[in-house]
Amino acid sequence: MDYKKLLPIIGIVIFVYILSTMDFGKILTVFSTLNIWFLILAIGSLVPILLLVNIEWQMILKKHKIHVSFTYSLKNIFIGYFYGFATPGGFGGYTRALYLRDKSGAKLQKCLIDILLFNGIDYLAFLTFGVFGALVLSRKAPELFPIIFLLFLLVIFVIIIFLRKKTGKRLFQQLLEIRFLKAMKVKWGNLIDPLFDELPRRRDLLAPFTLSLLNWLLWFSVLFLISPLFSIHVDYLQFLAVVATANVVASIPISIYGLGTREAALITLFNLFGVAQENVIVFSLFWFVLSWLIPGIVGAIVTLYETRNKKTSEKKVQKKQPSKKKKRLGFS
Repeated sequence: MDYKKLLPIIGIVIFVYILSTMDFGKILTVFSTLNIWFLILAIGSLVPILLLVNIEWQMILKKHKIHVSFTYSLKNIFIGYFYGFATPGGFGGYTRALYLRDKSGAKLQKCLIDILLFNGIDYLAFLTFGVFGALVLSRKAPELFPIIFLLFLLVIFVIIIFLRKKTGKRLFQQLLEIRFLKAMKVKWGNLIDPLFDELPRRRDLLAPFTLSLLNWLLWFSVLFLISPLFSIHVDYLQFLAVVATANVVASIPISIYGLGTREAALITLFNLFGVAQENVIVFSLFWFVLSWLIPGIVGAIVTLYETRNKKTSEKKVQKKQPSKKKKRLGFS
């Protein structure tokens, strides 16, 4: 049995357990008092947030000499949302590398490395907020700071090692010696040198990292502005600390986009400020819908459209090939 496939179930089990301990009457009361217009406004805030994400993605692609239109790179992000939706930690999102390769003409390995860089920078950015959040909460929950800070240092170390060409090459070659990765050595081995020679410089990633910080700050601020709708009344720094820390917990790859782990973390941390768990669970569900479900649905539509276009293009190419053969053989 492949136990890795059971990982997403852990988050679902946690989520179901949390719901079983709650008063459904109170949950329905919270839902019934929500202002629909403010919620629609919050959904509208996805537009500038996703545009900022796409600008960051474009910066990384251009530094690595992959050129696609602004519209297509946005589509590629949505494709990642769709494929990542039902996988632990969103790992299925790397499937968008196939679509990026077909559109840009770049090597698949190069596209994968760019997605790794993009995700690494984004993860480091929200870990930065996680370190800040754990520091703010250190008096009430002192065990959080050392764990998140060590994770922060580890991610920085991995990114630095990866971007150092000589060290990165050696590390990558050693990874290919692992038993279950040896099959990839034939496909990747000869490409290690050119791939690492083309990597962006560390200073080239400073602008995308700054933009990612700004994007997370904007996202957390939007959540803060709508939090009173869910009867969550804490000051801005406390709110930022709680959601940033919970976001780090939700990134543990044992659930579907943090479903279950996020709720457990938010309930525990907001409880430190006297917020009722029923209010927190409704807030967290709306956060899930806003940040993952809606983009995932849009991503499904975009993926269907792009897949159909790809199949149509392949059929046109196949139809043209016989006619070319006839011309070469003198039958036309």
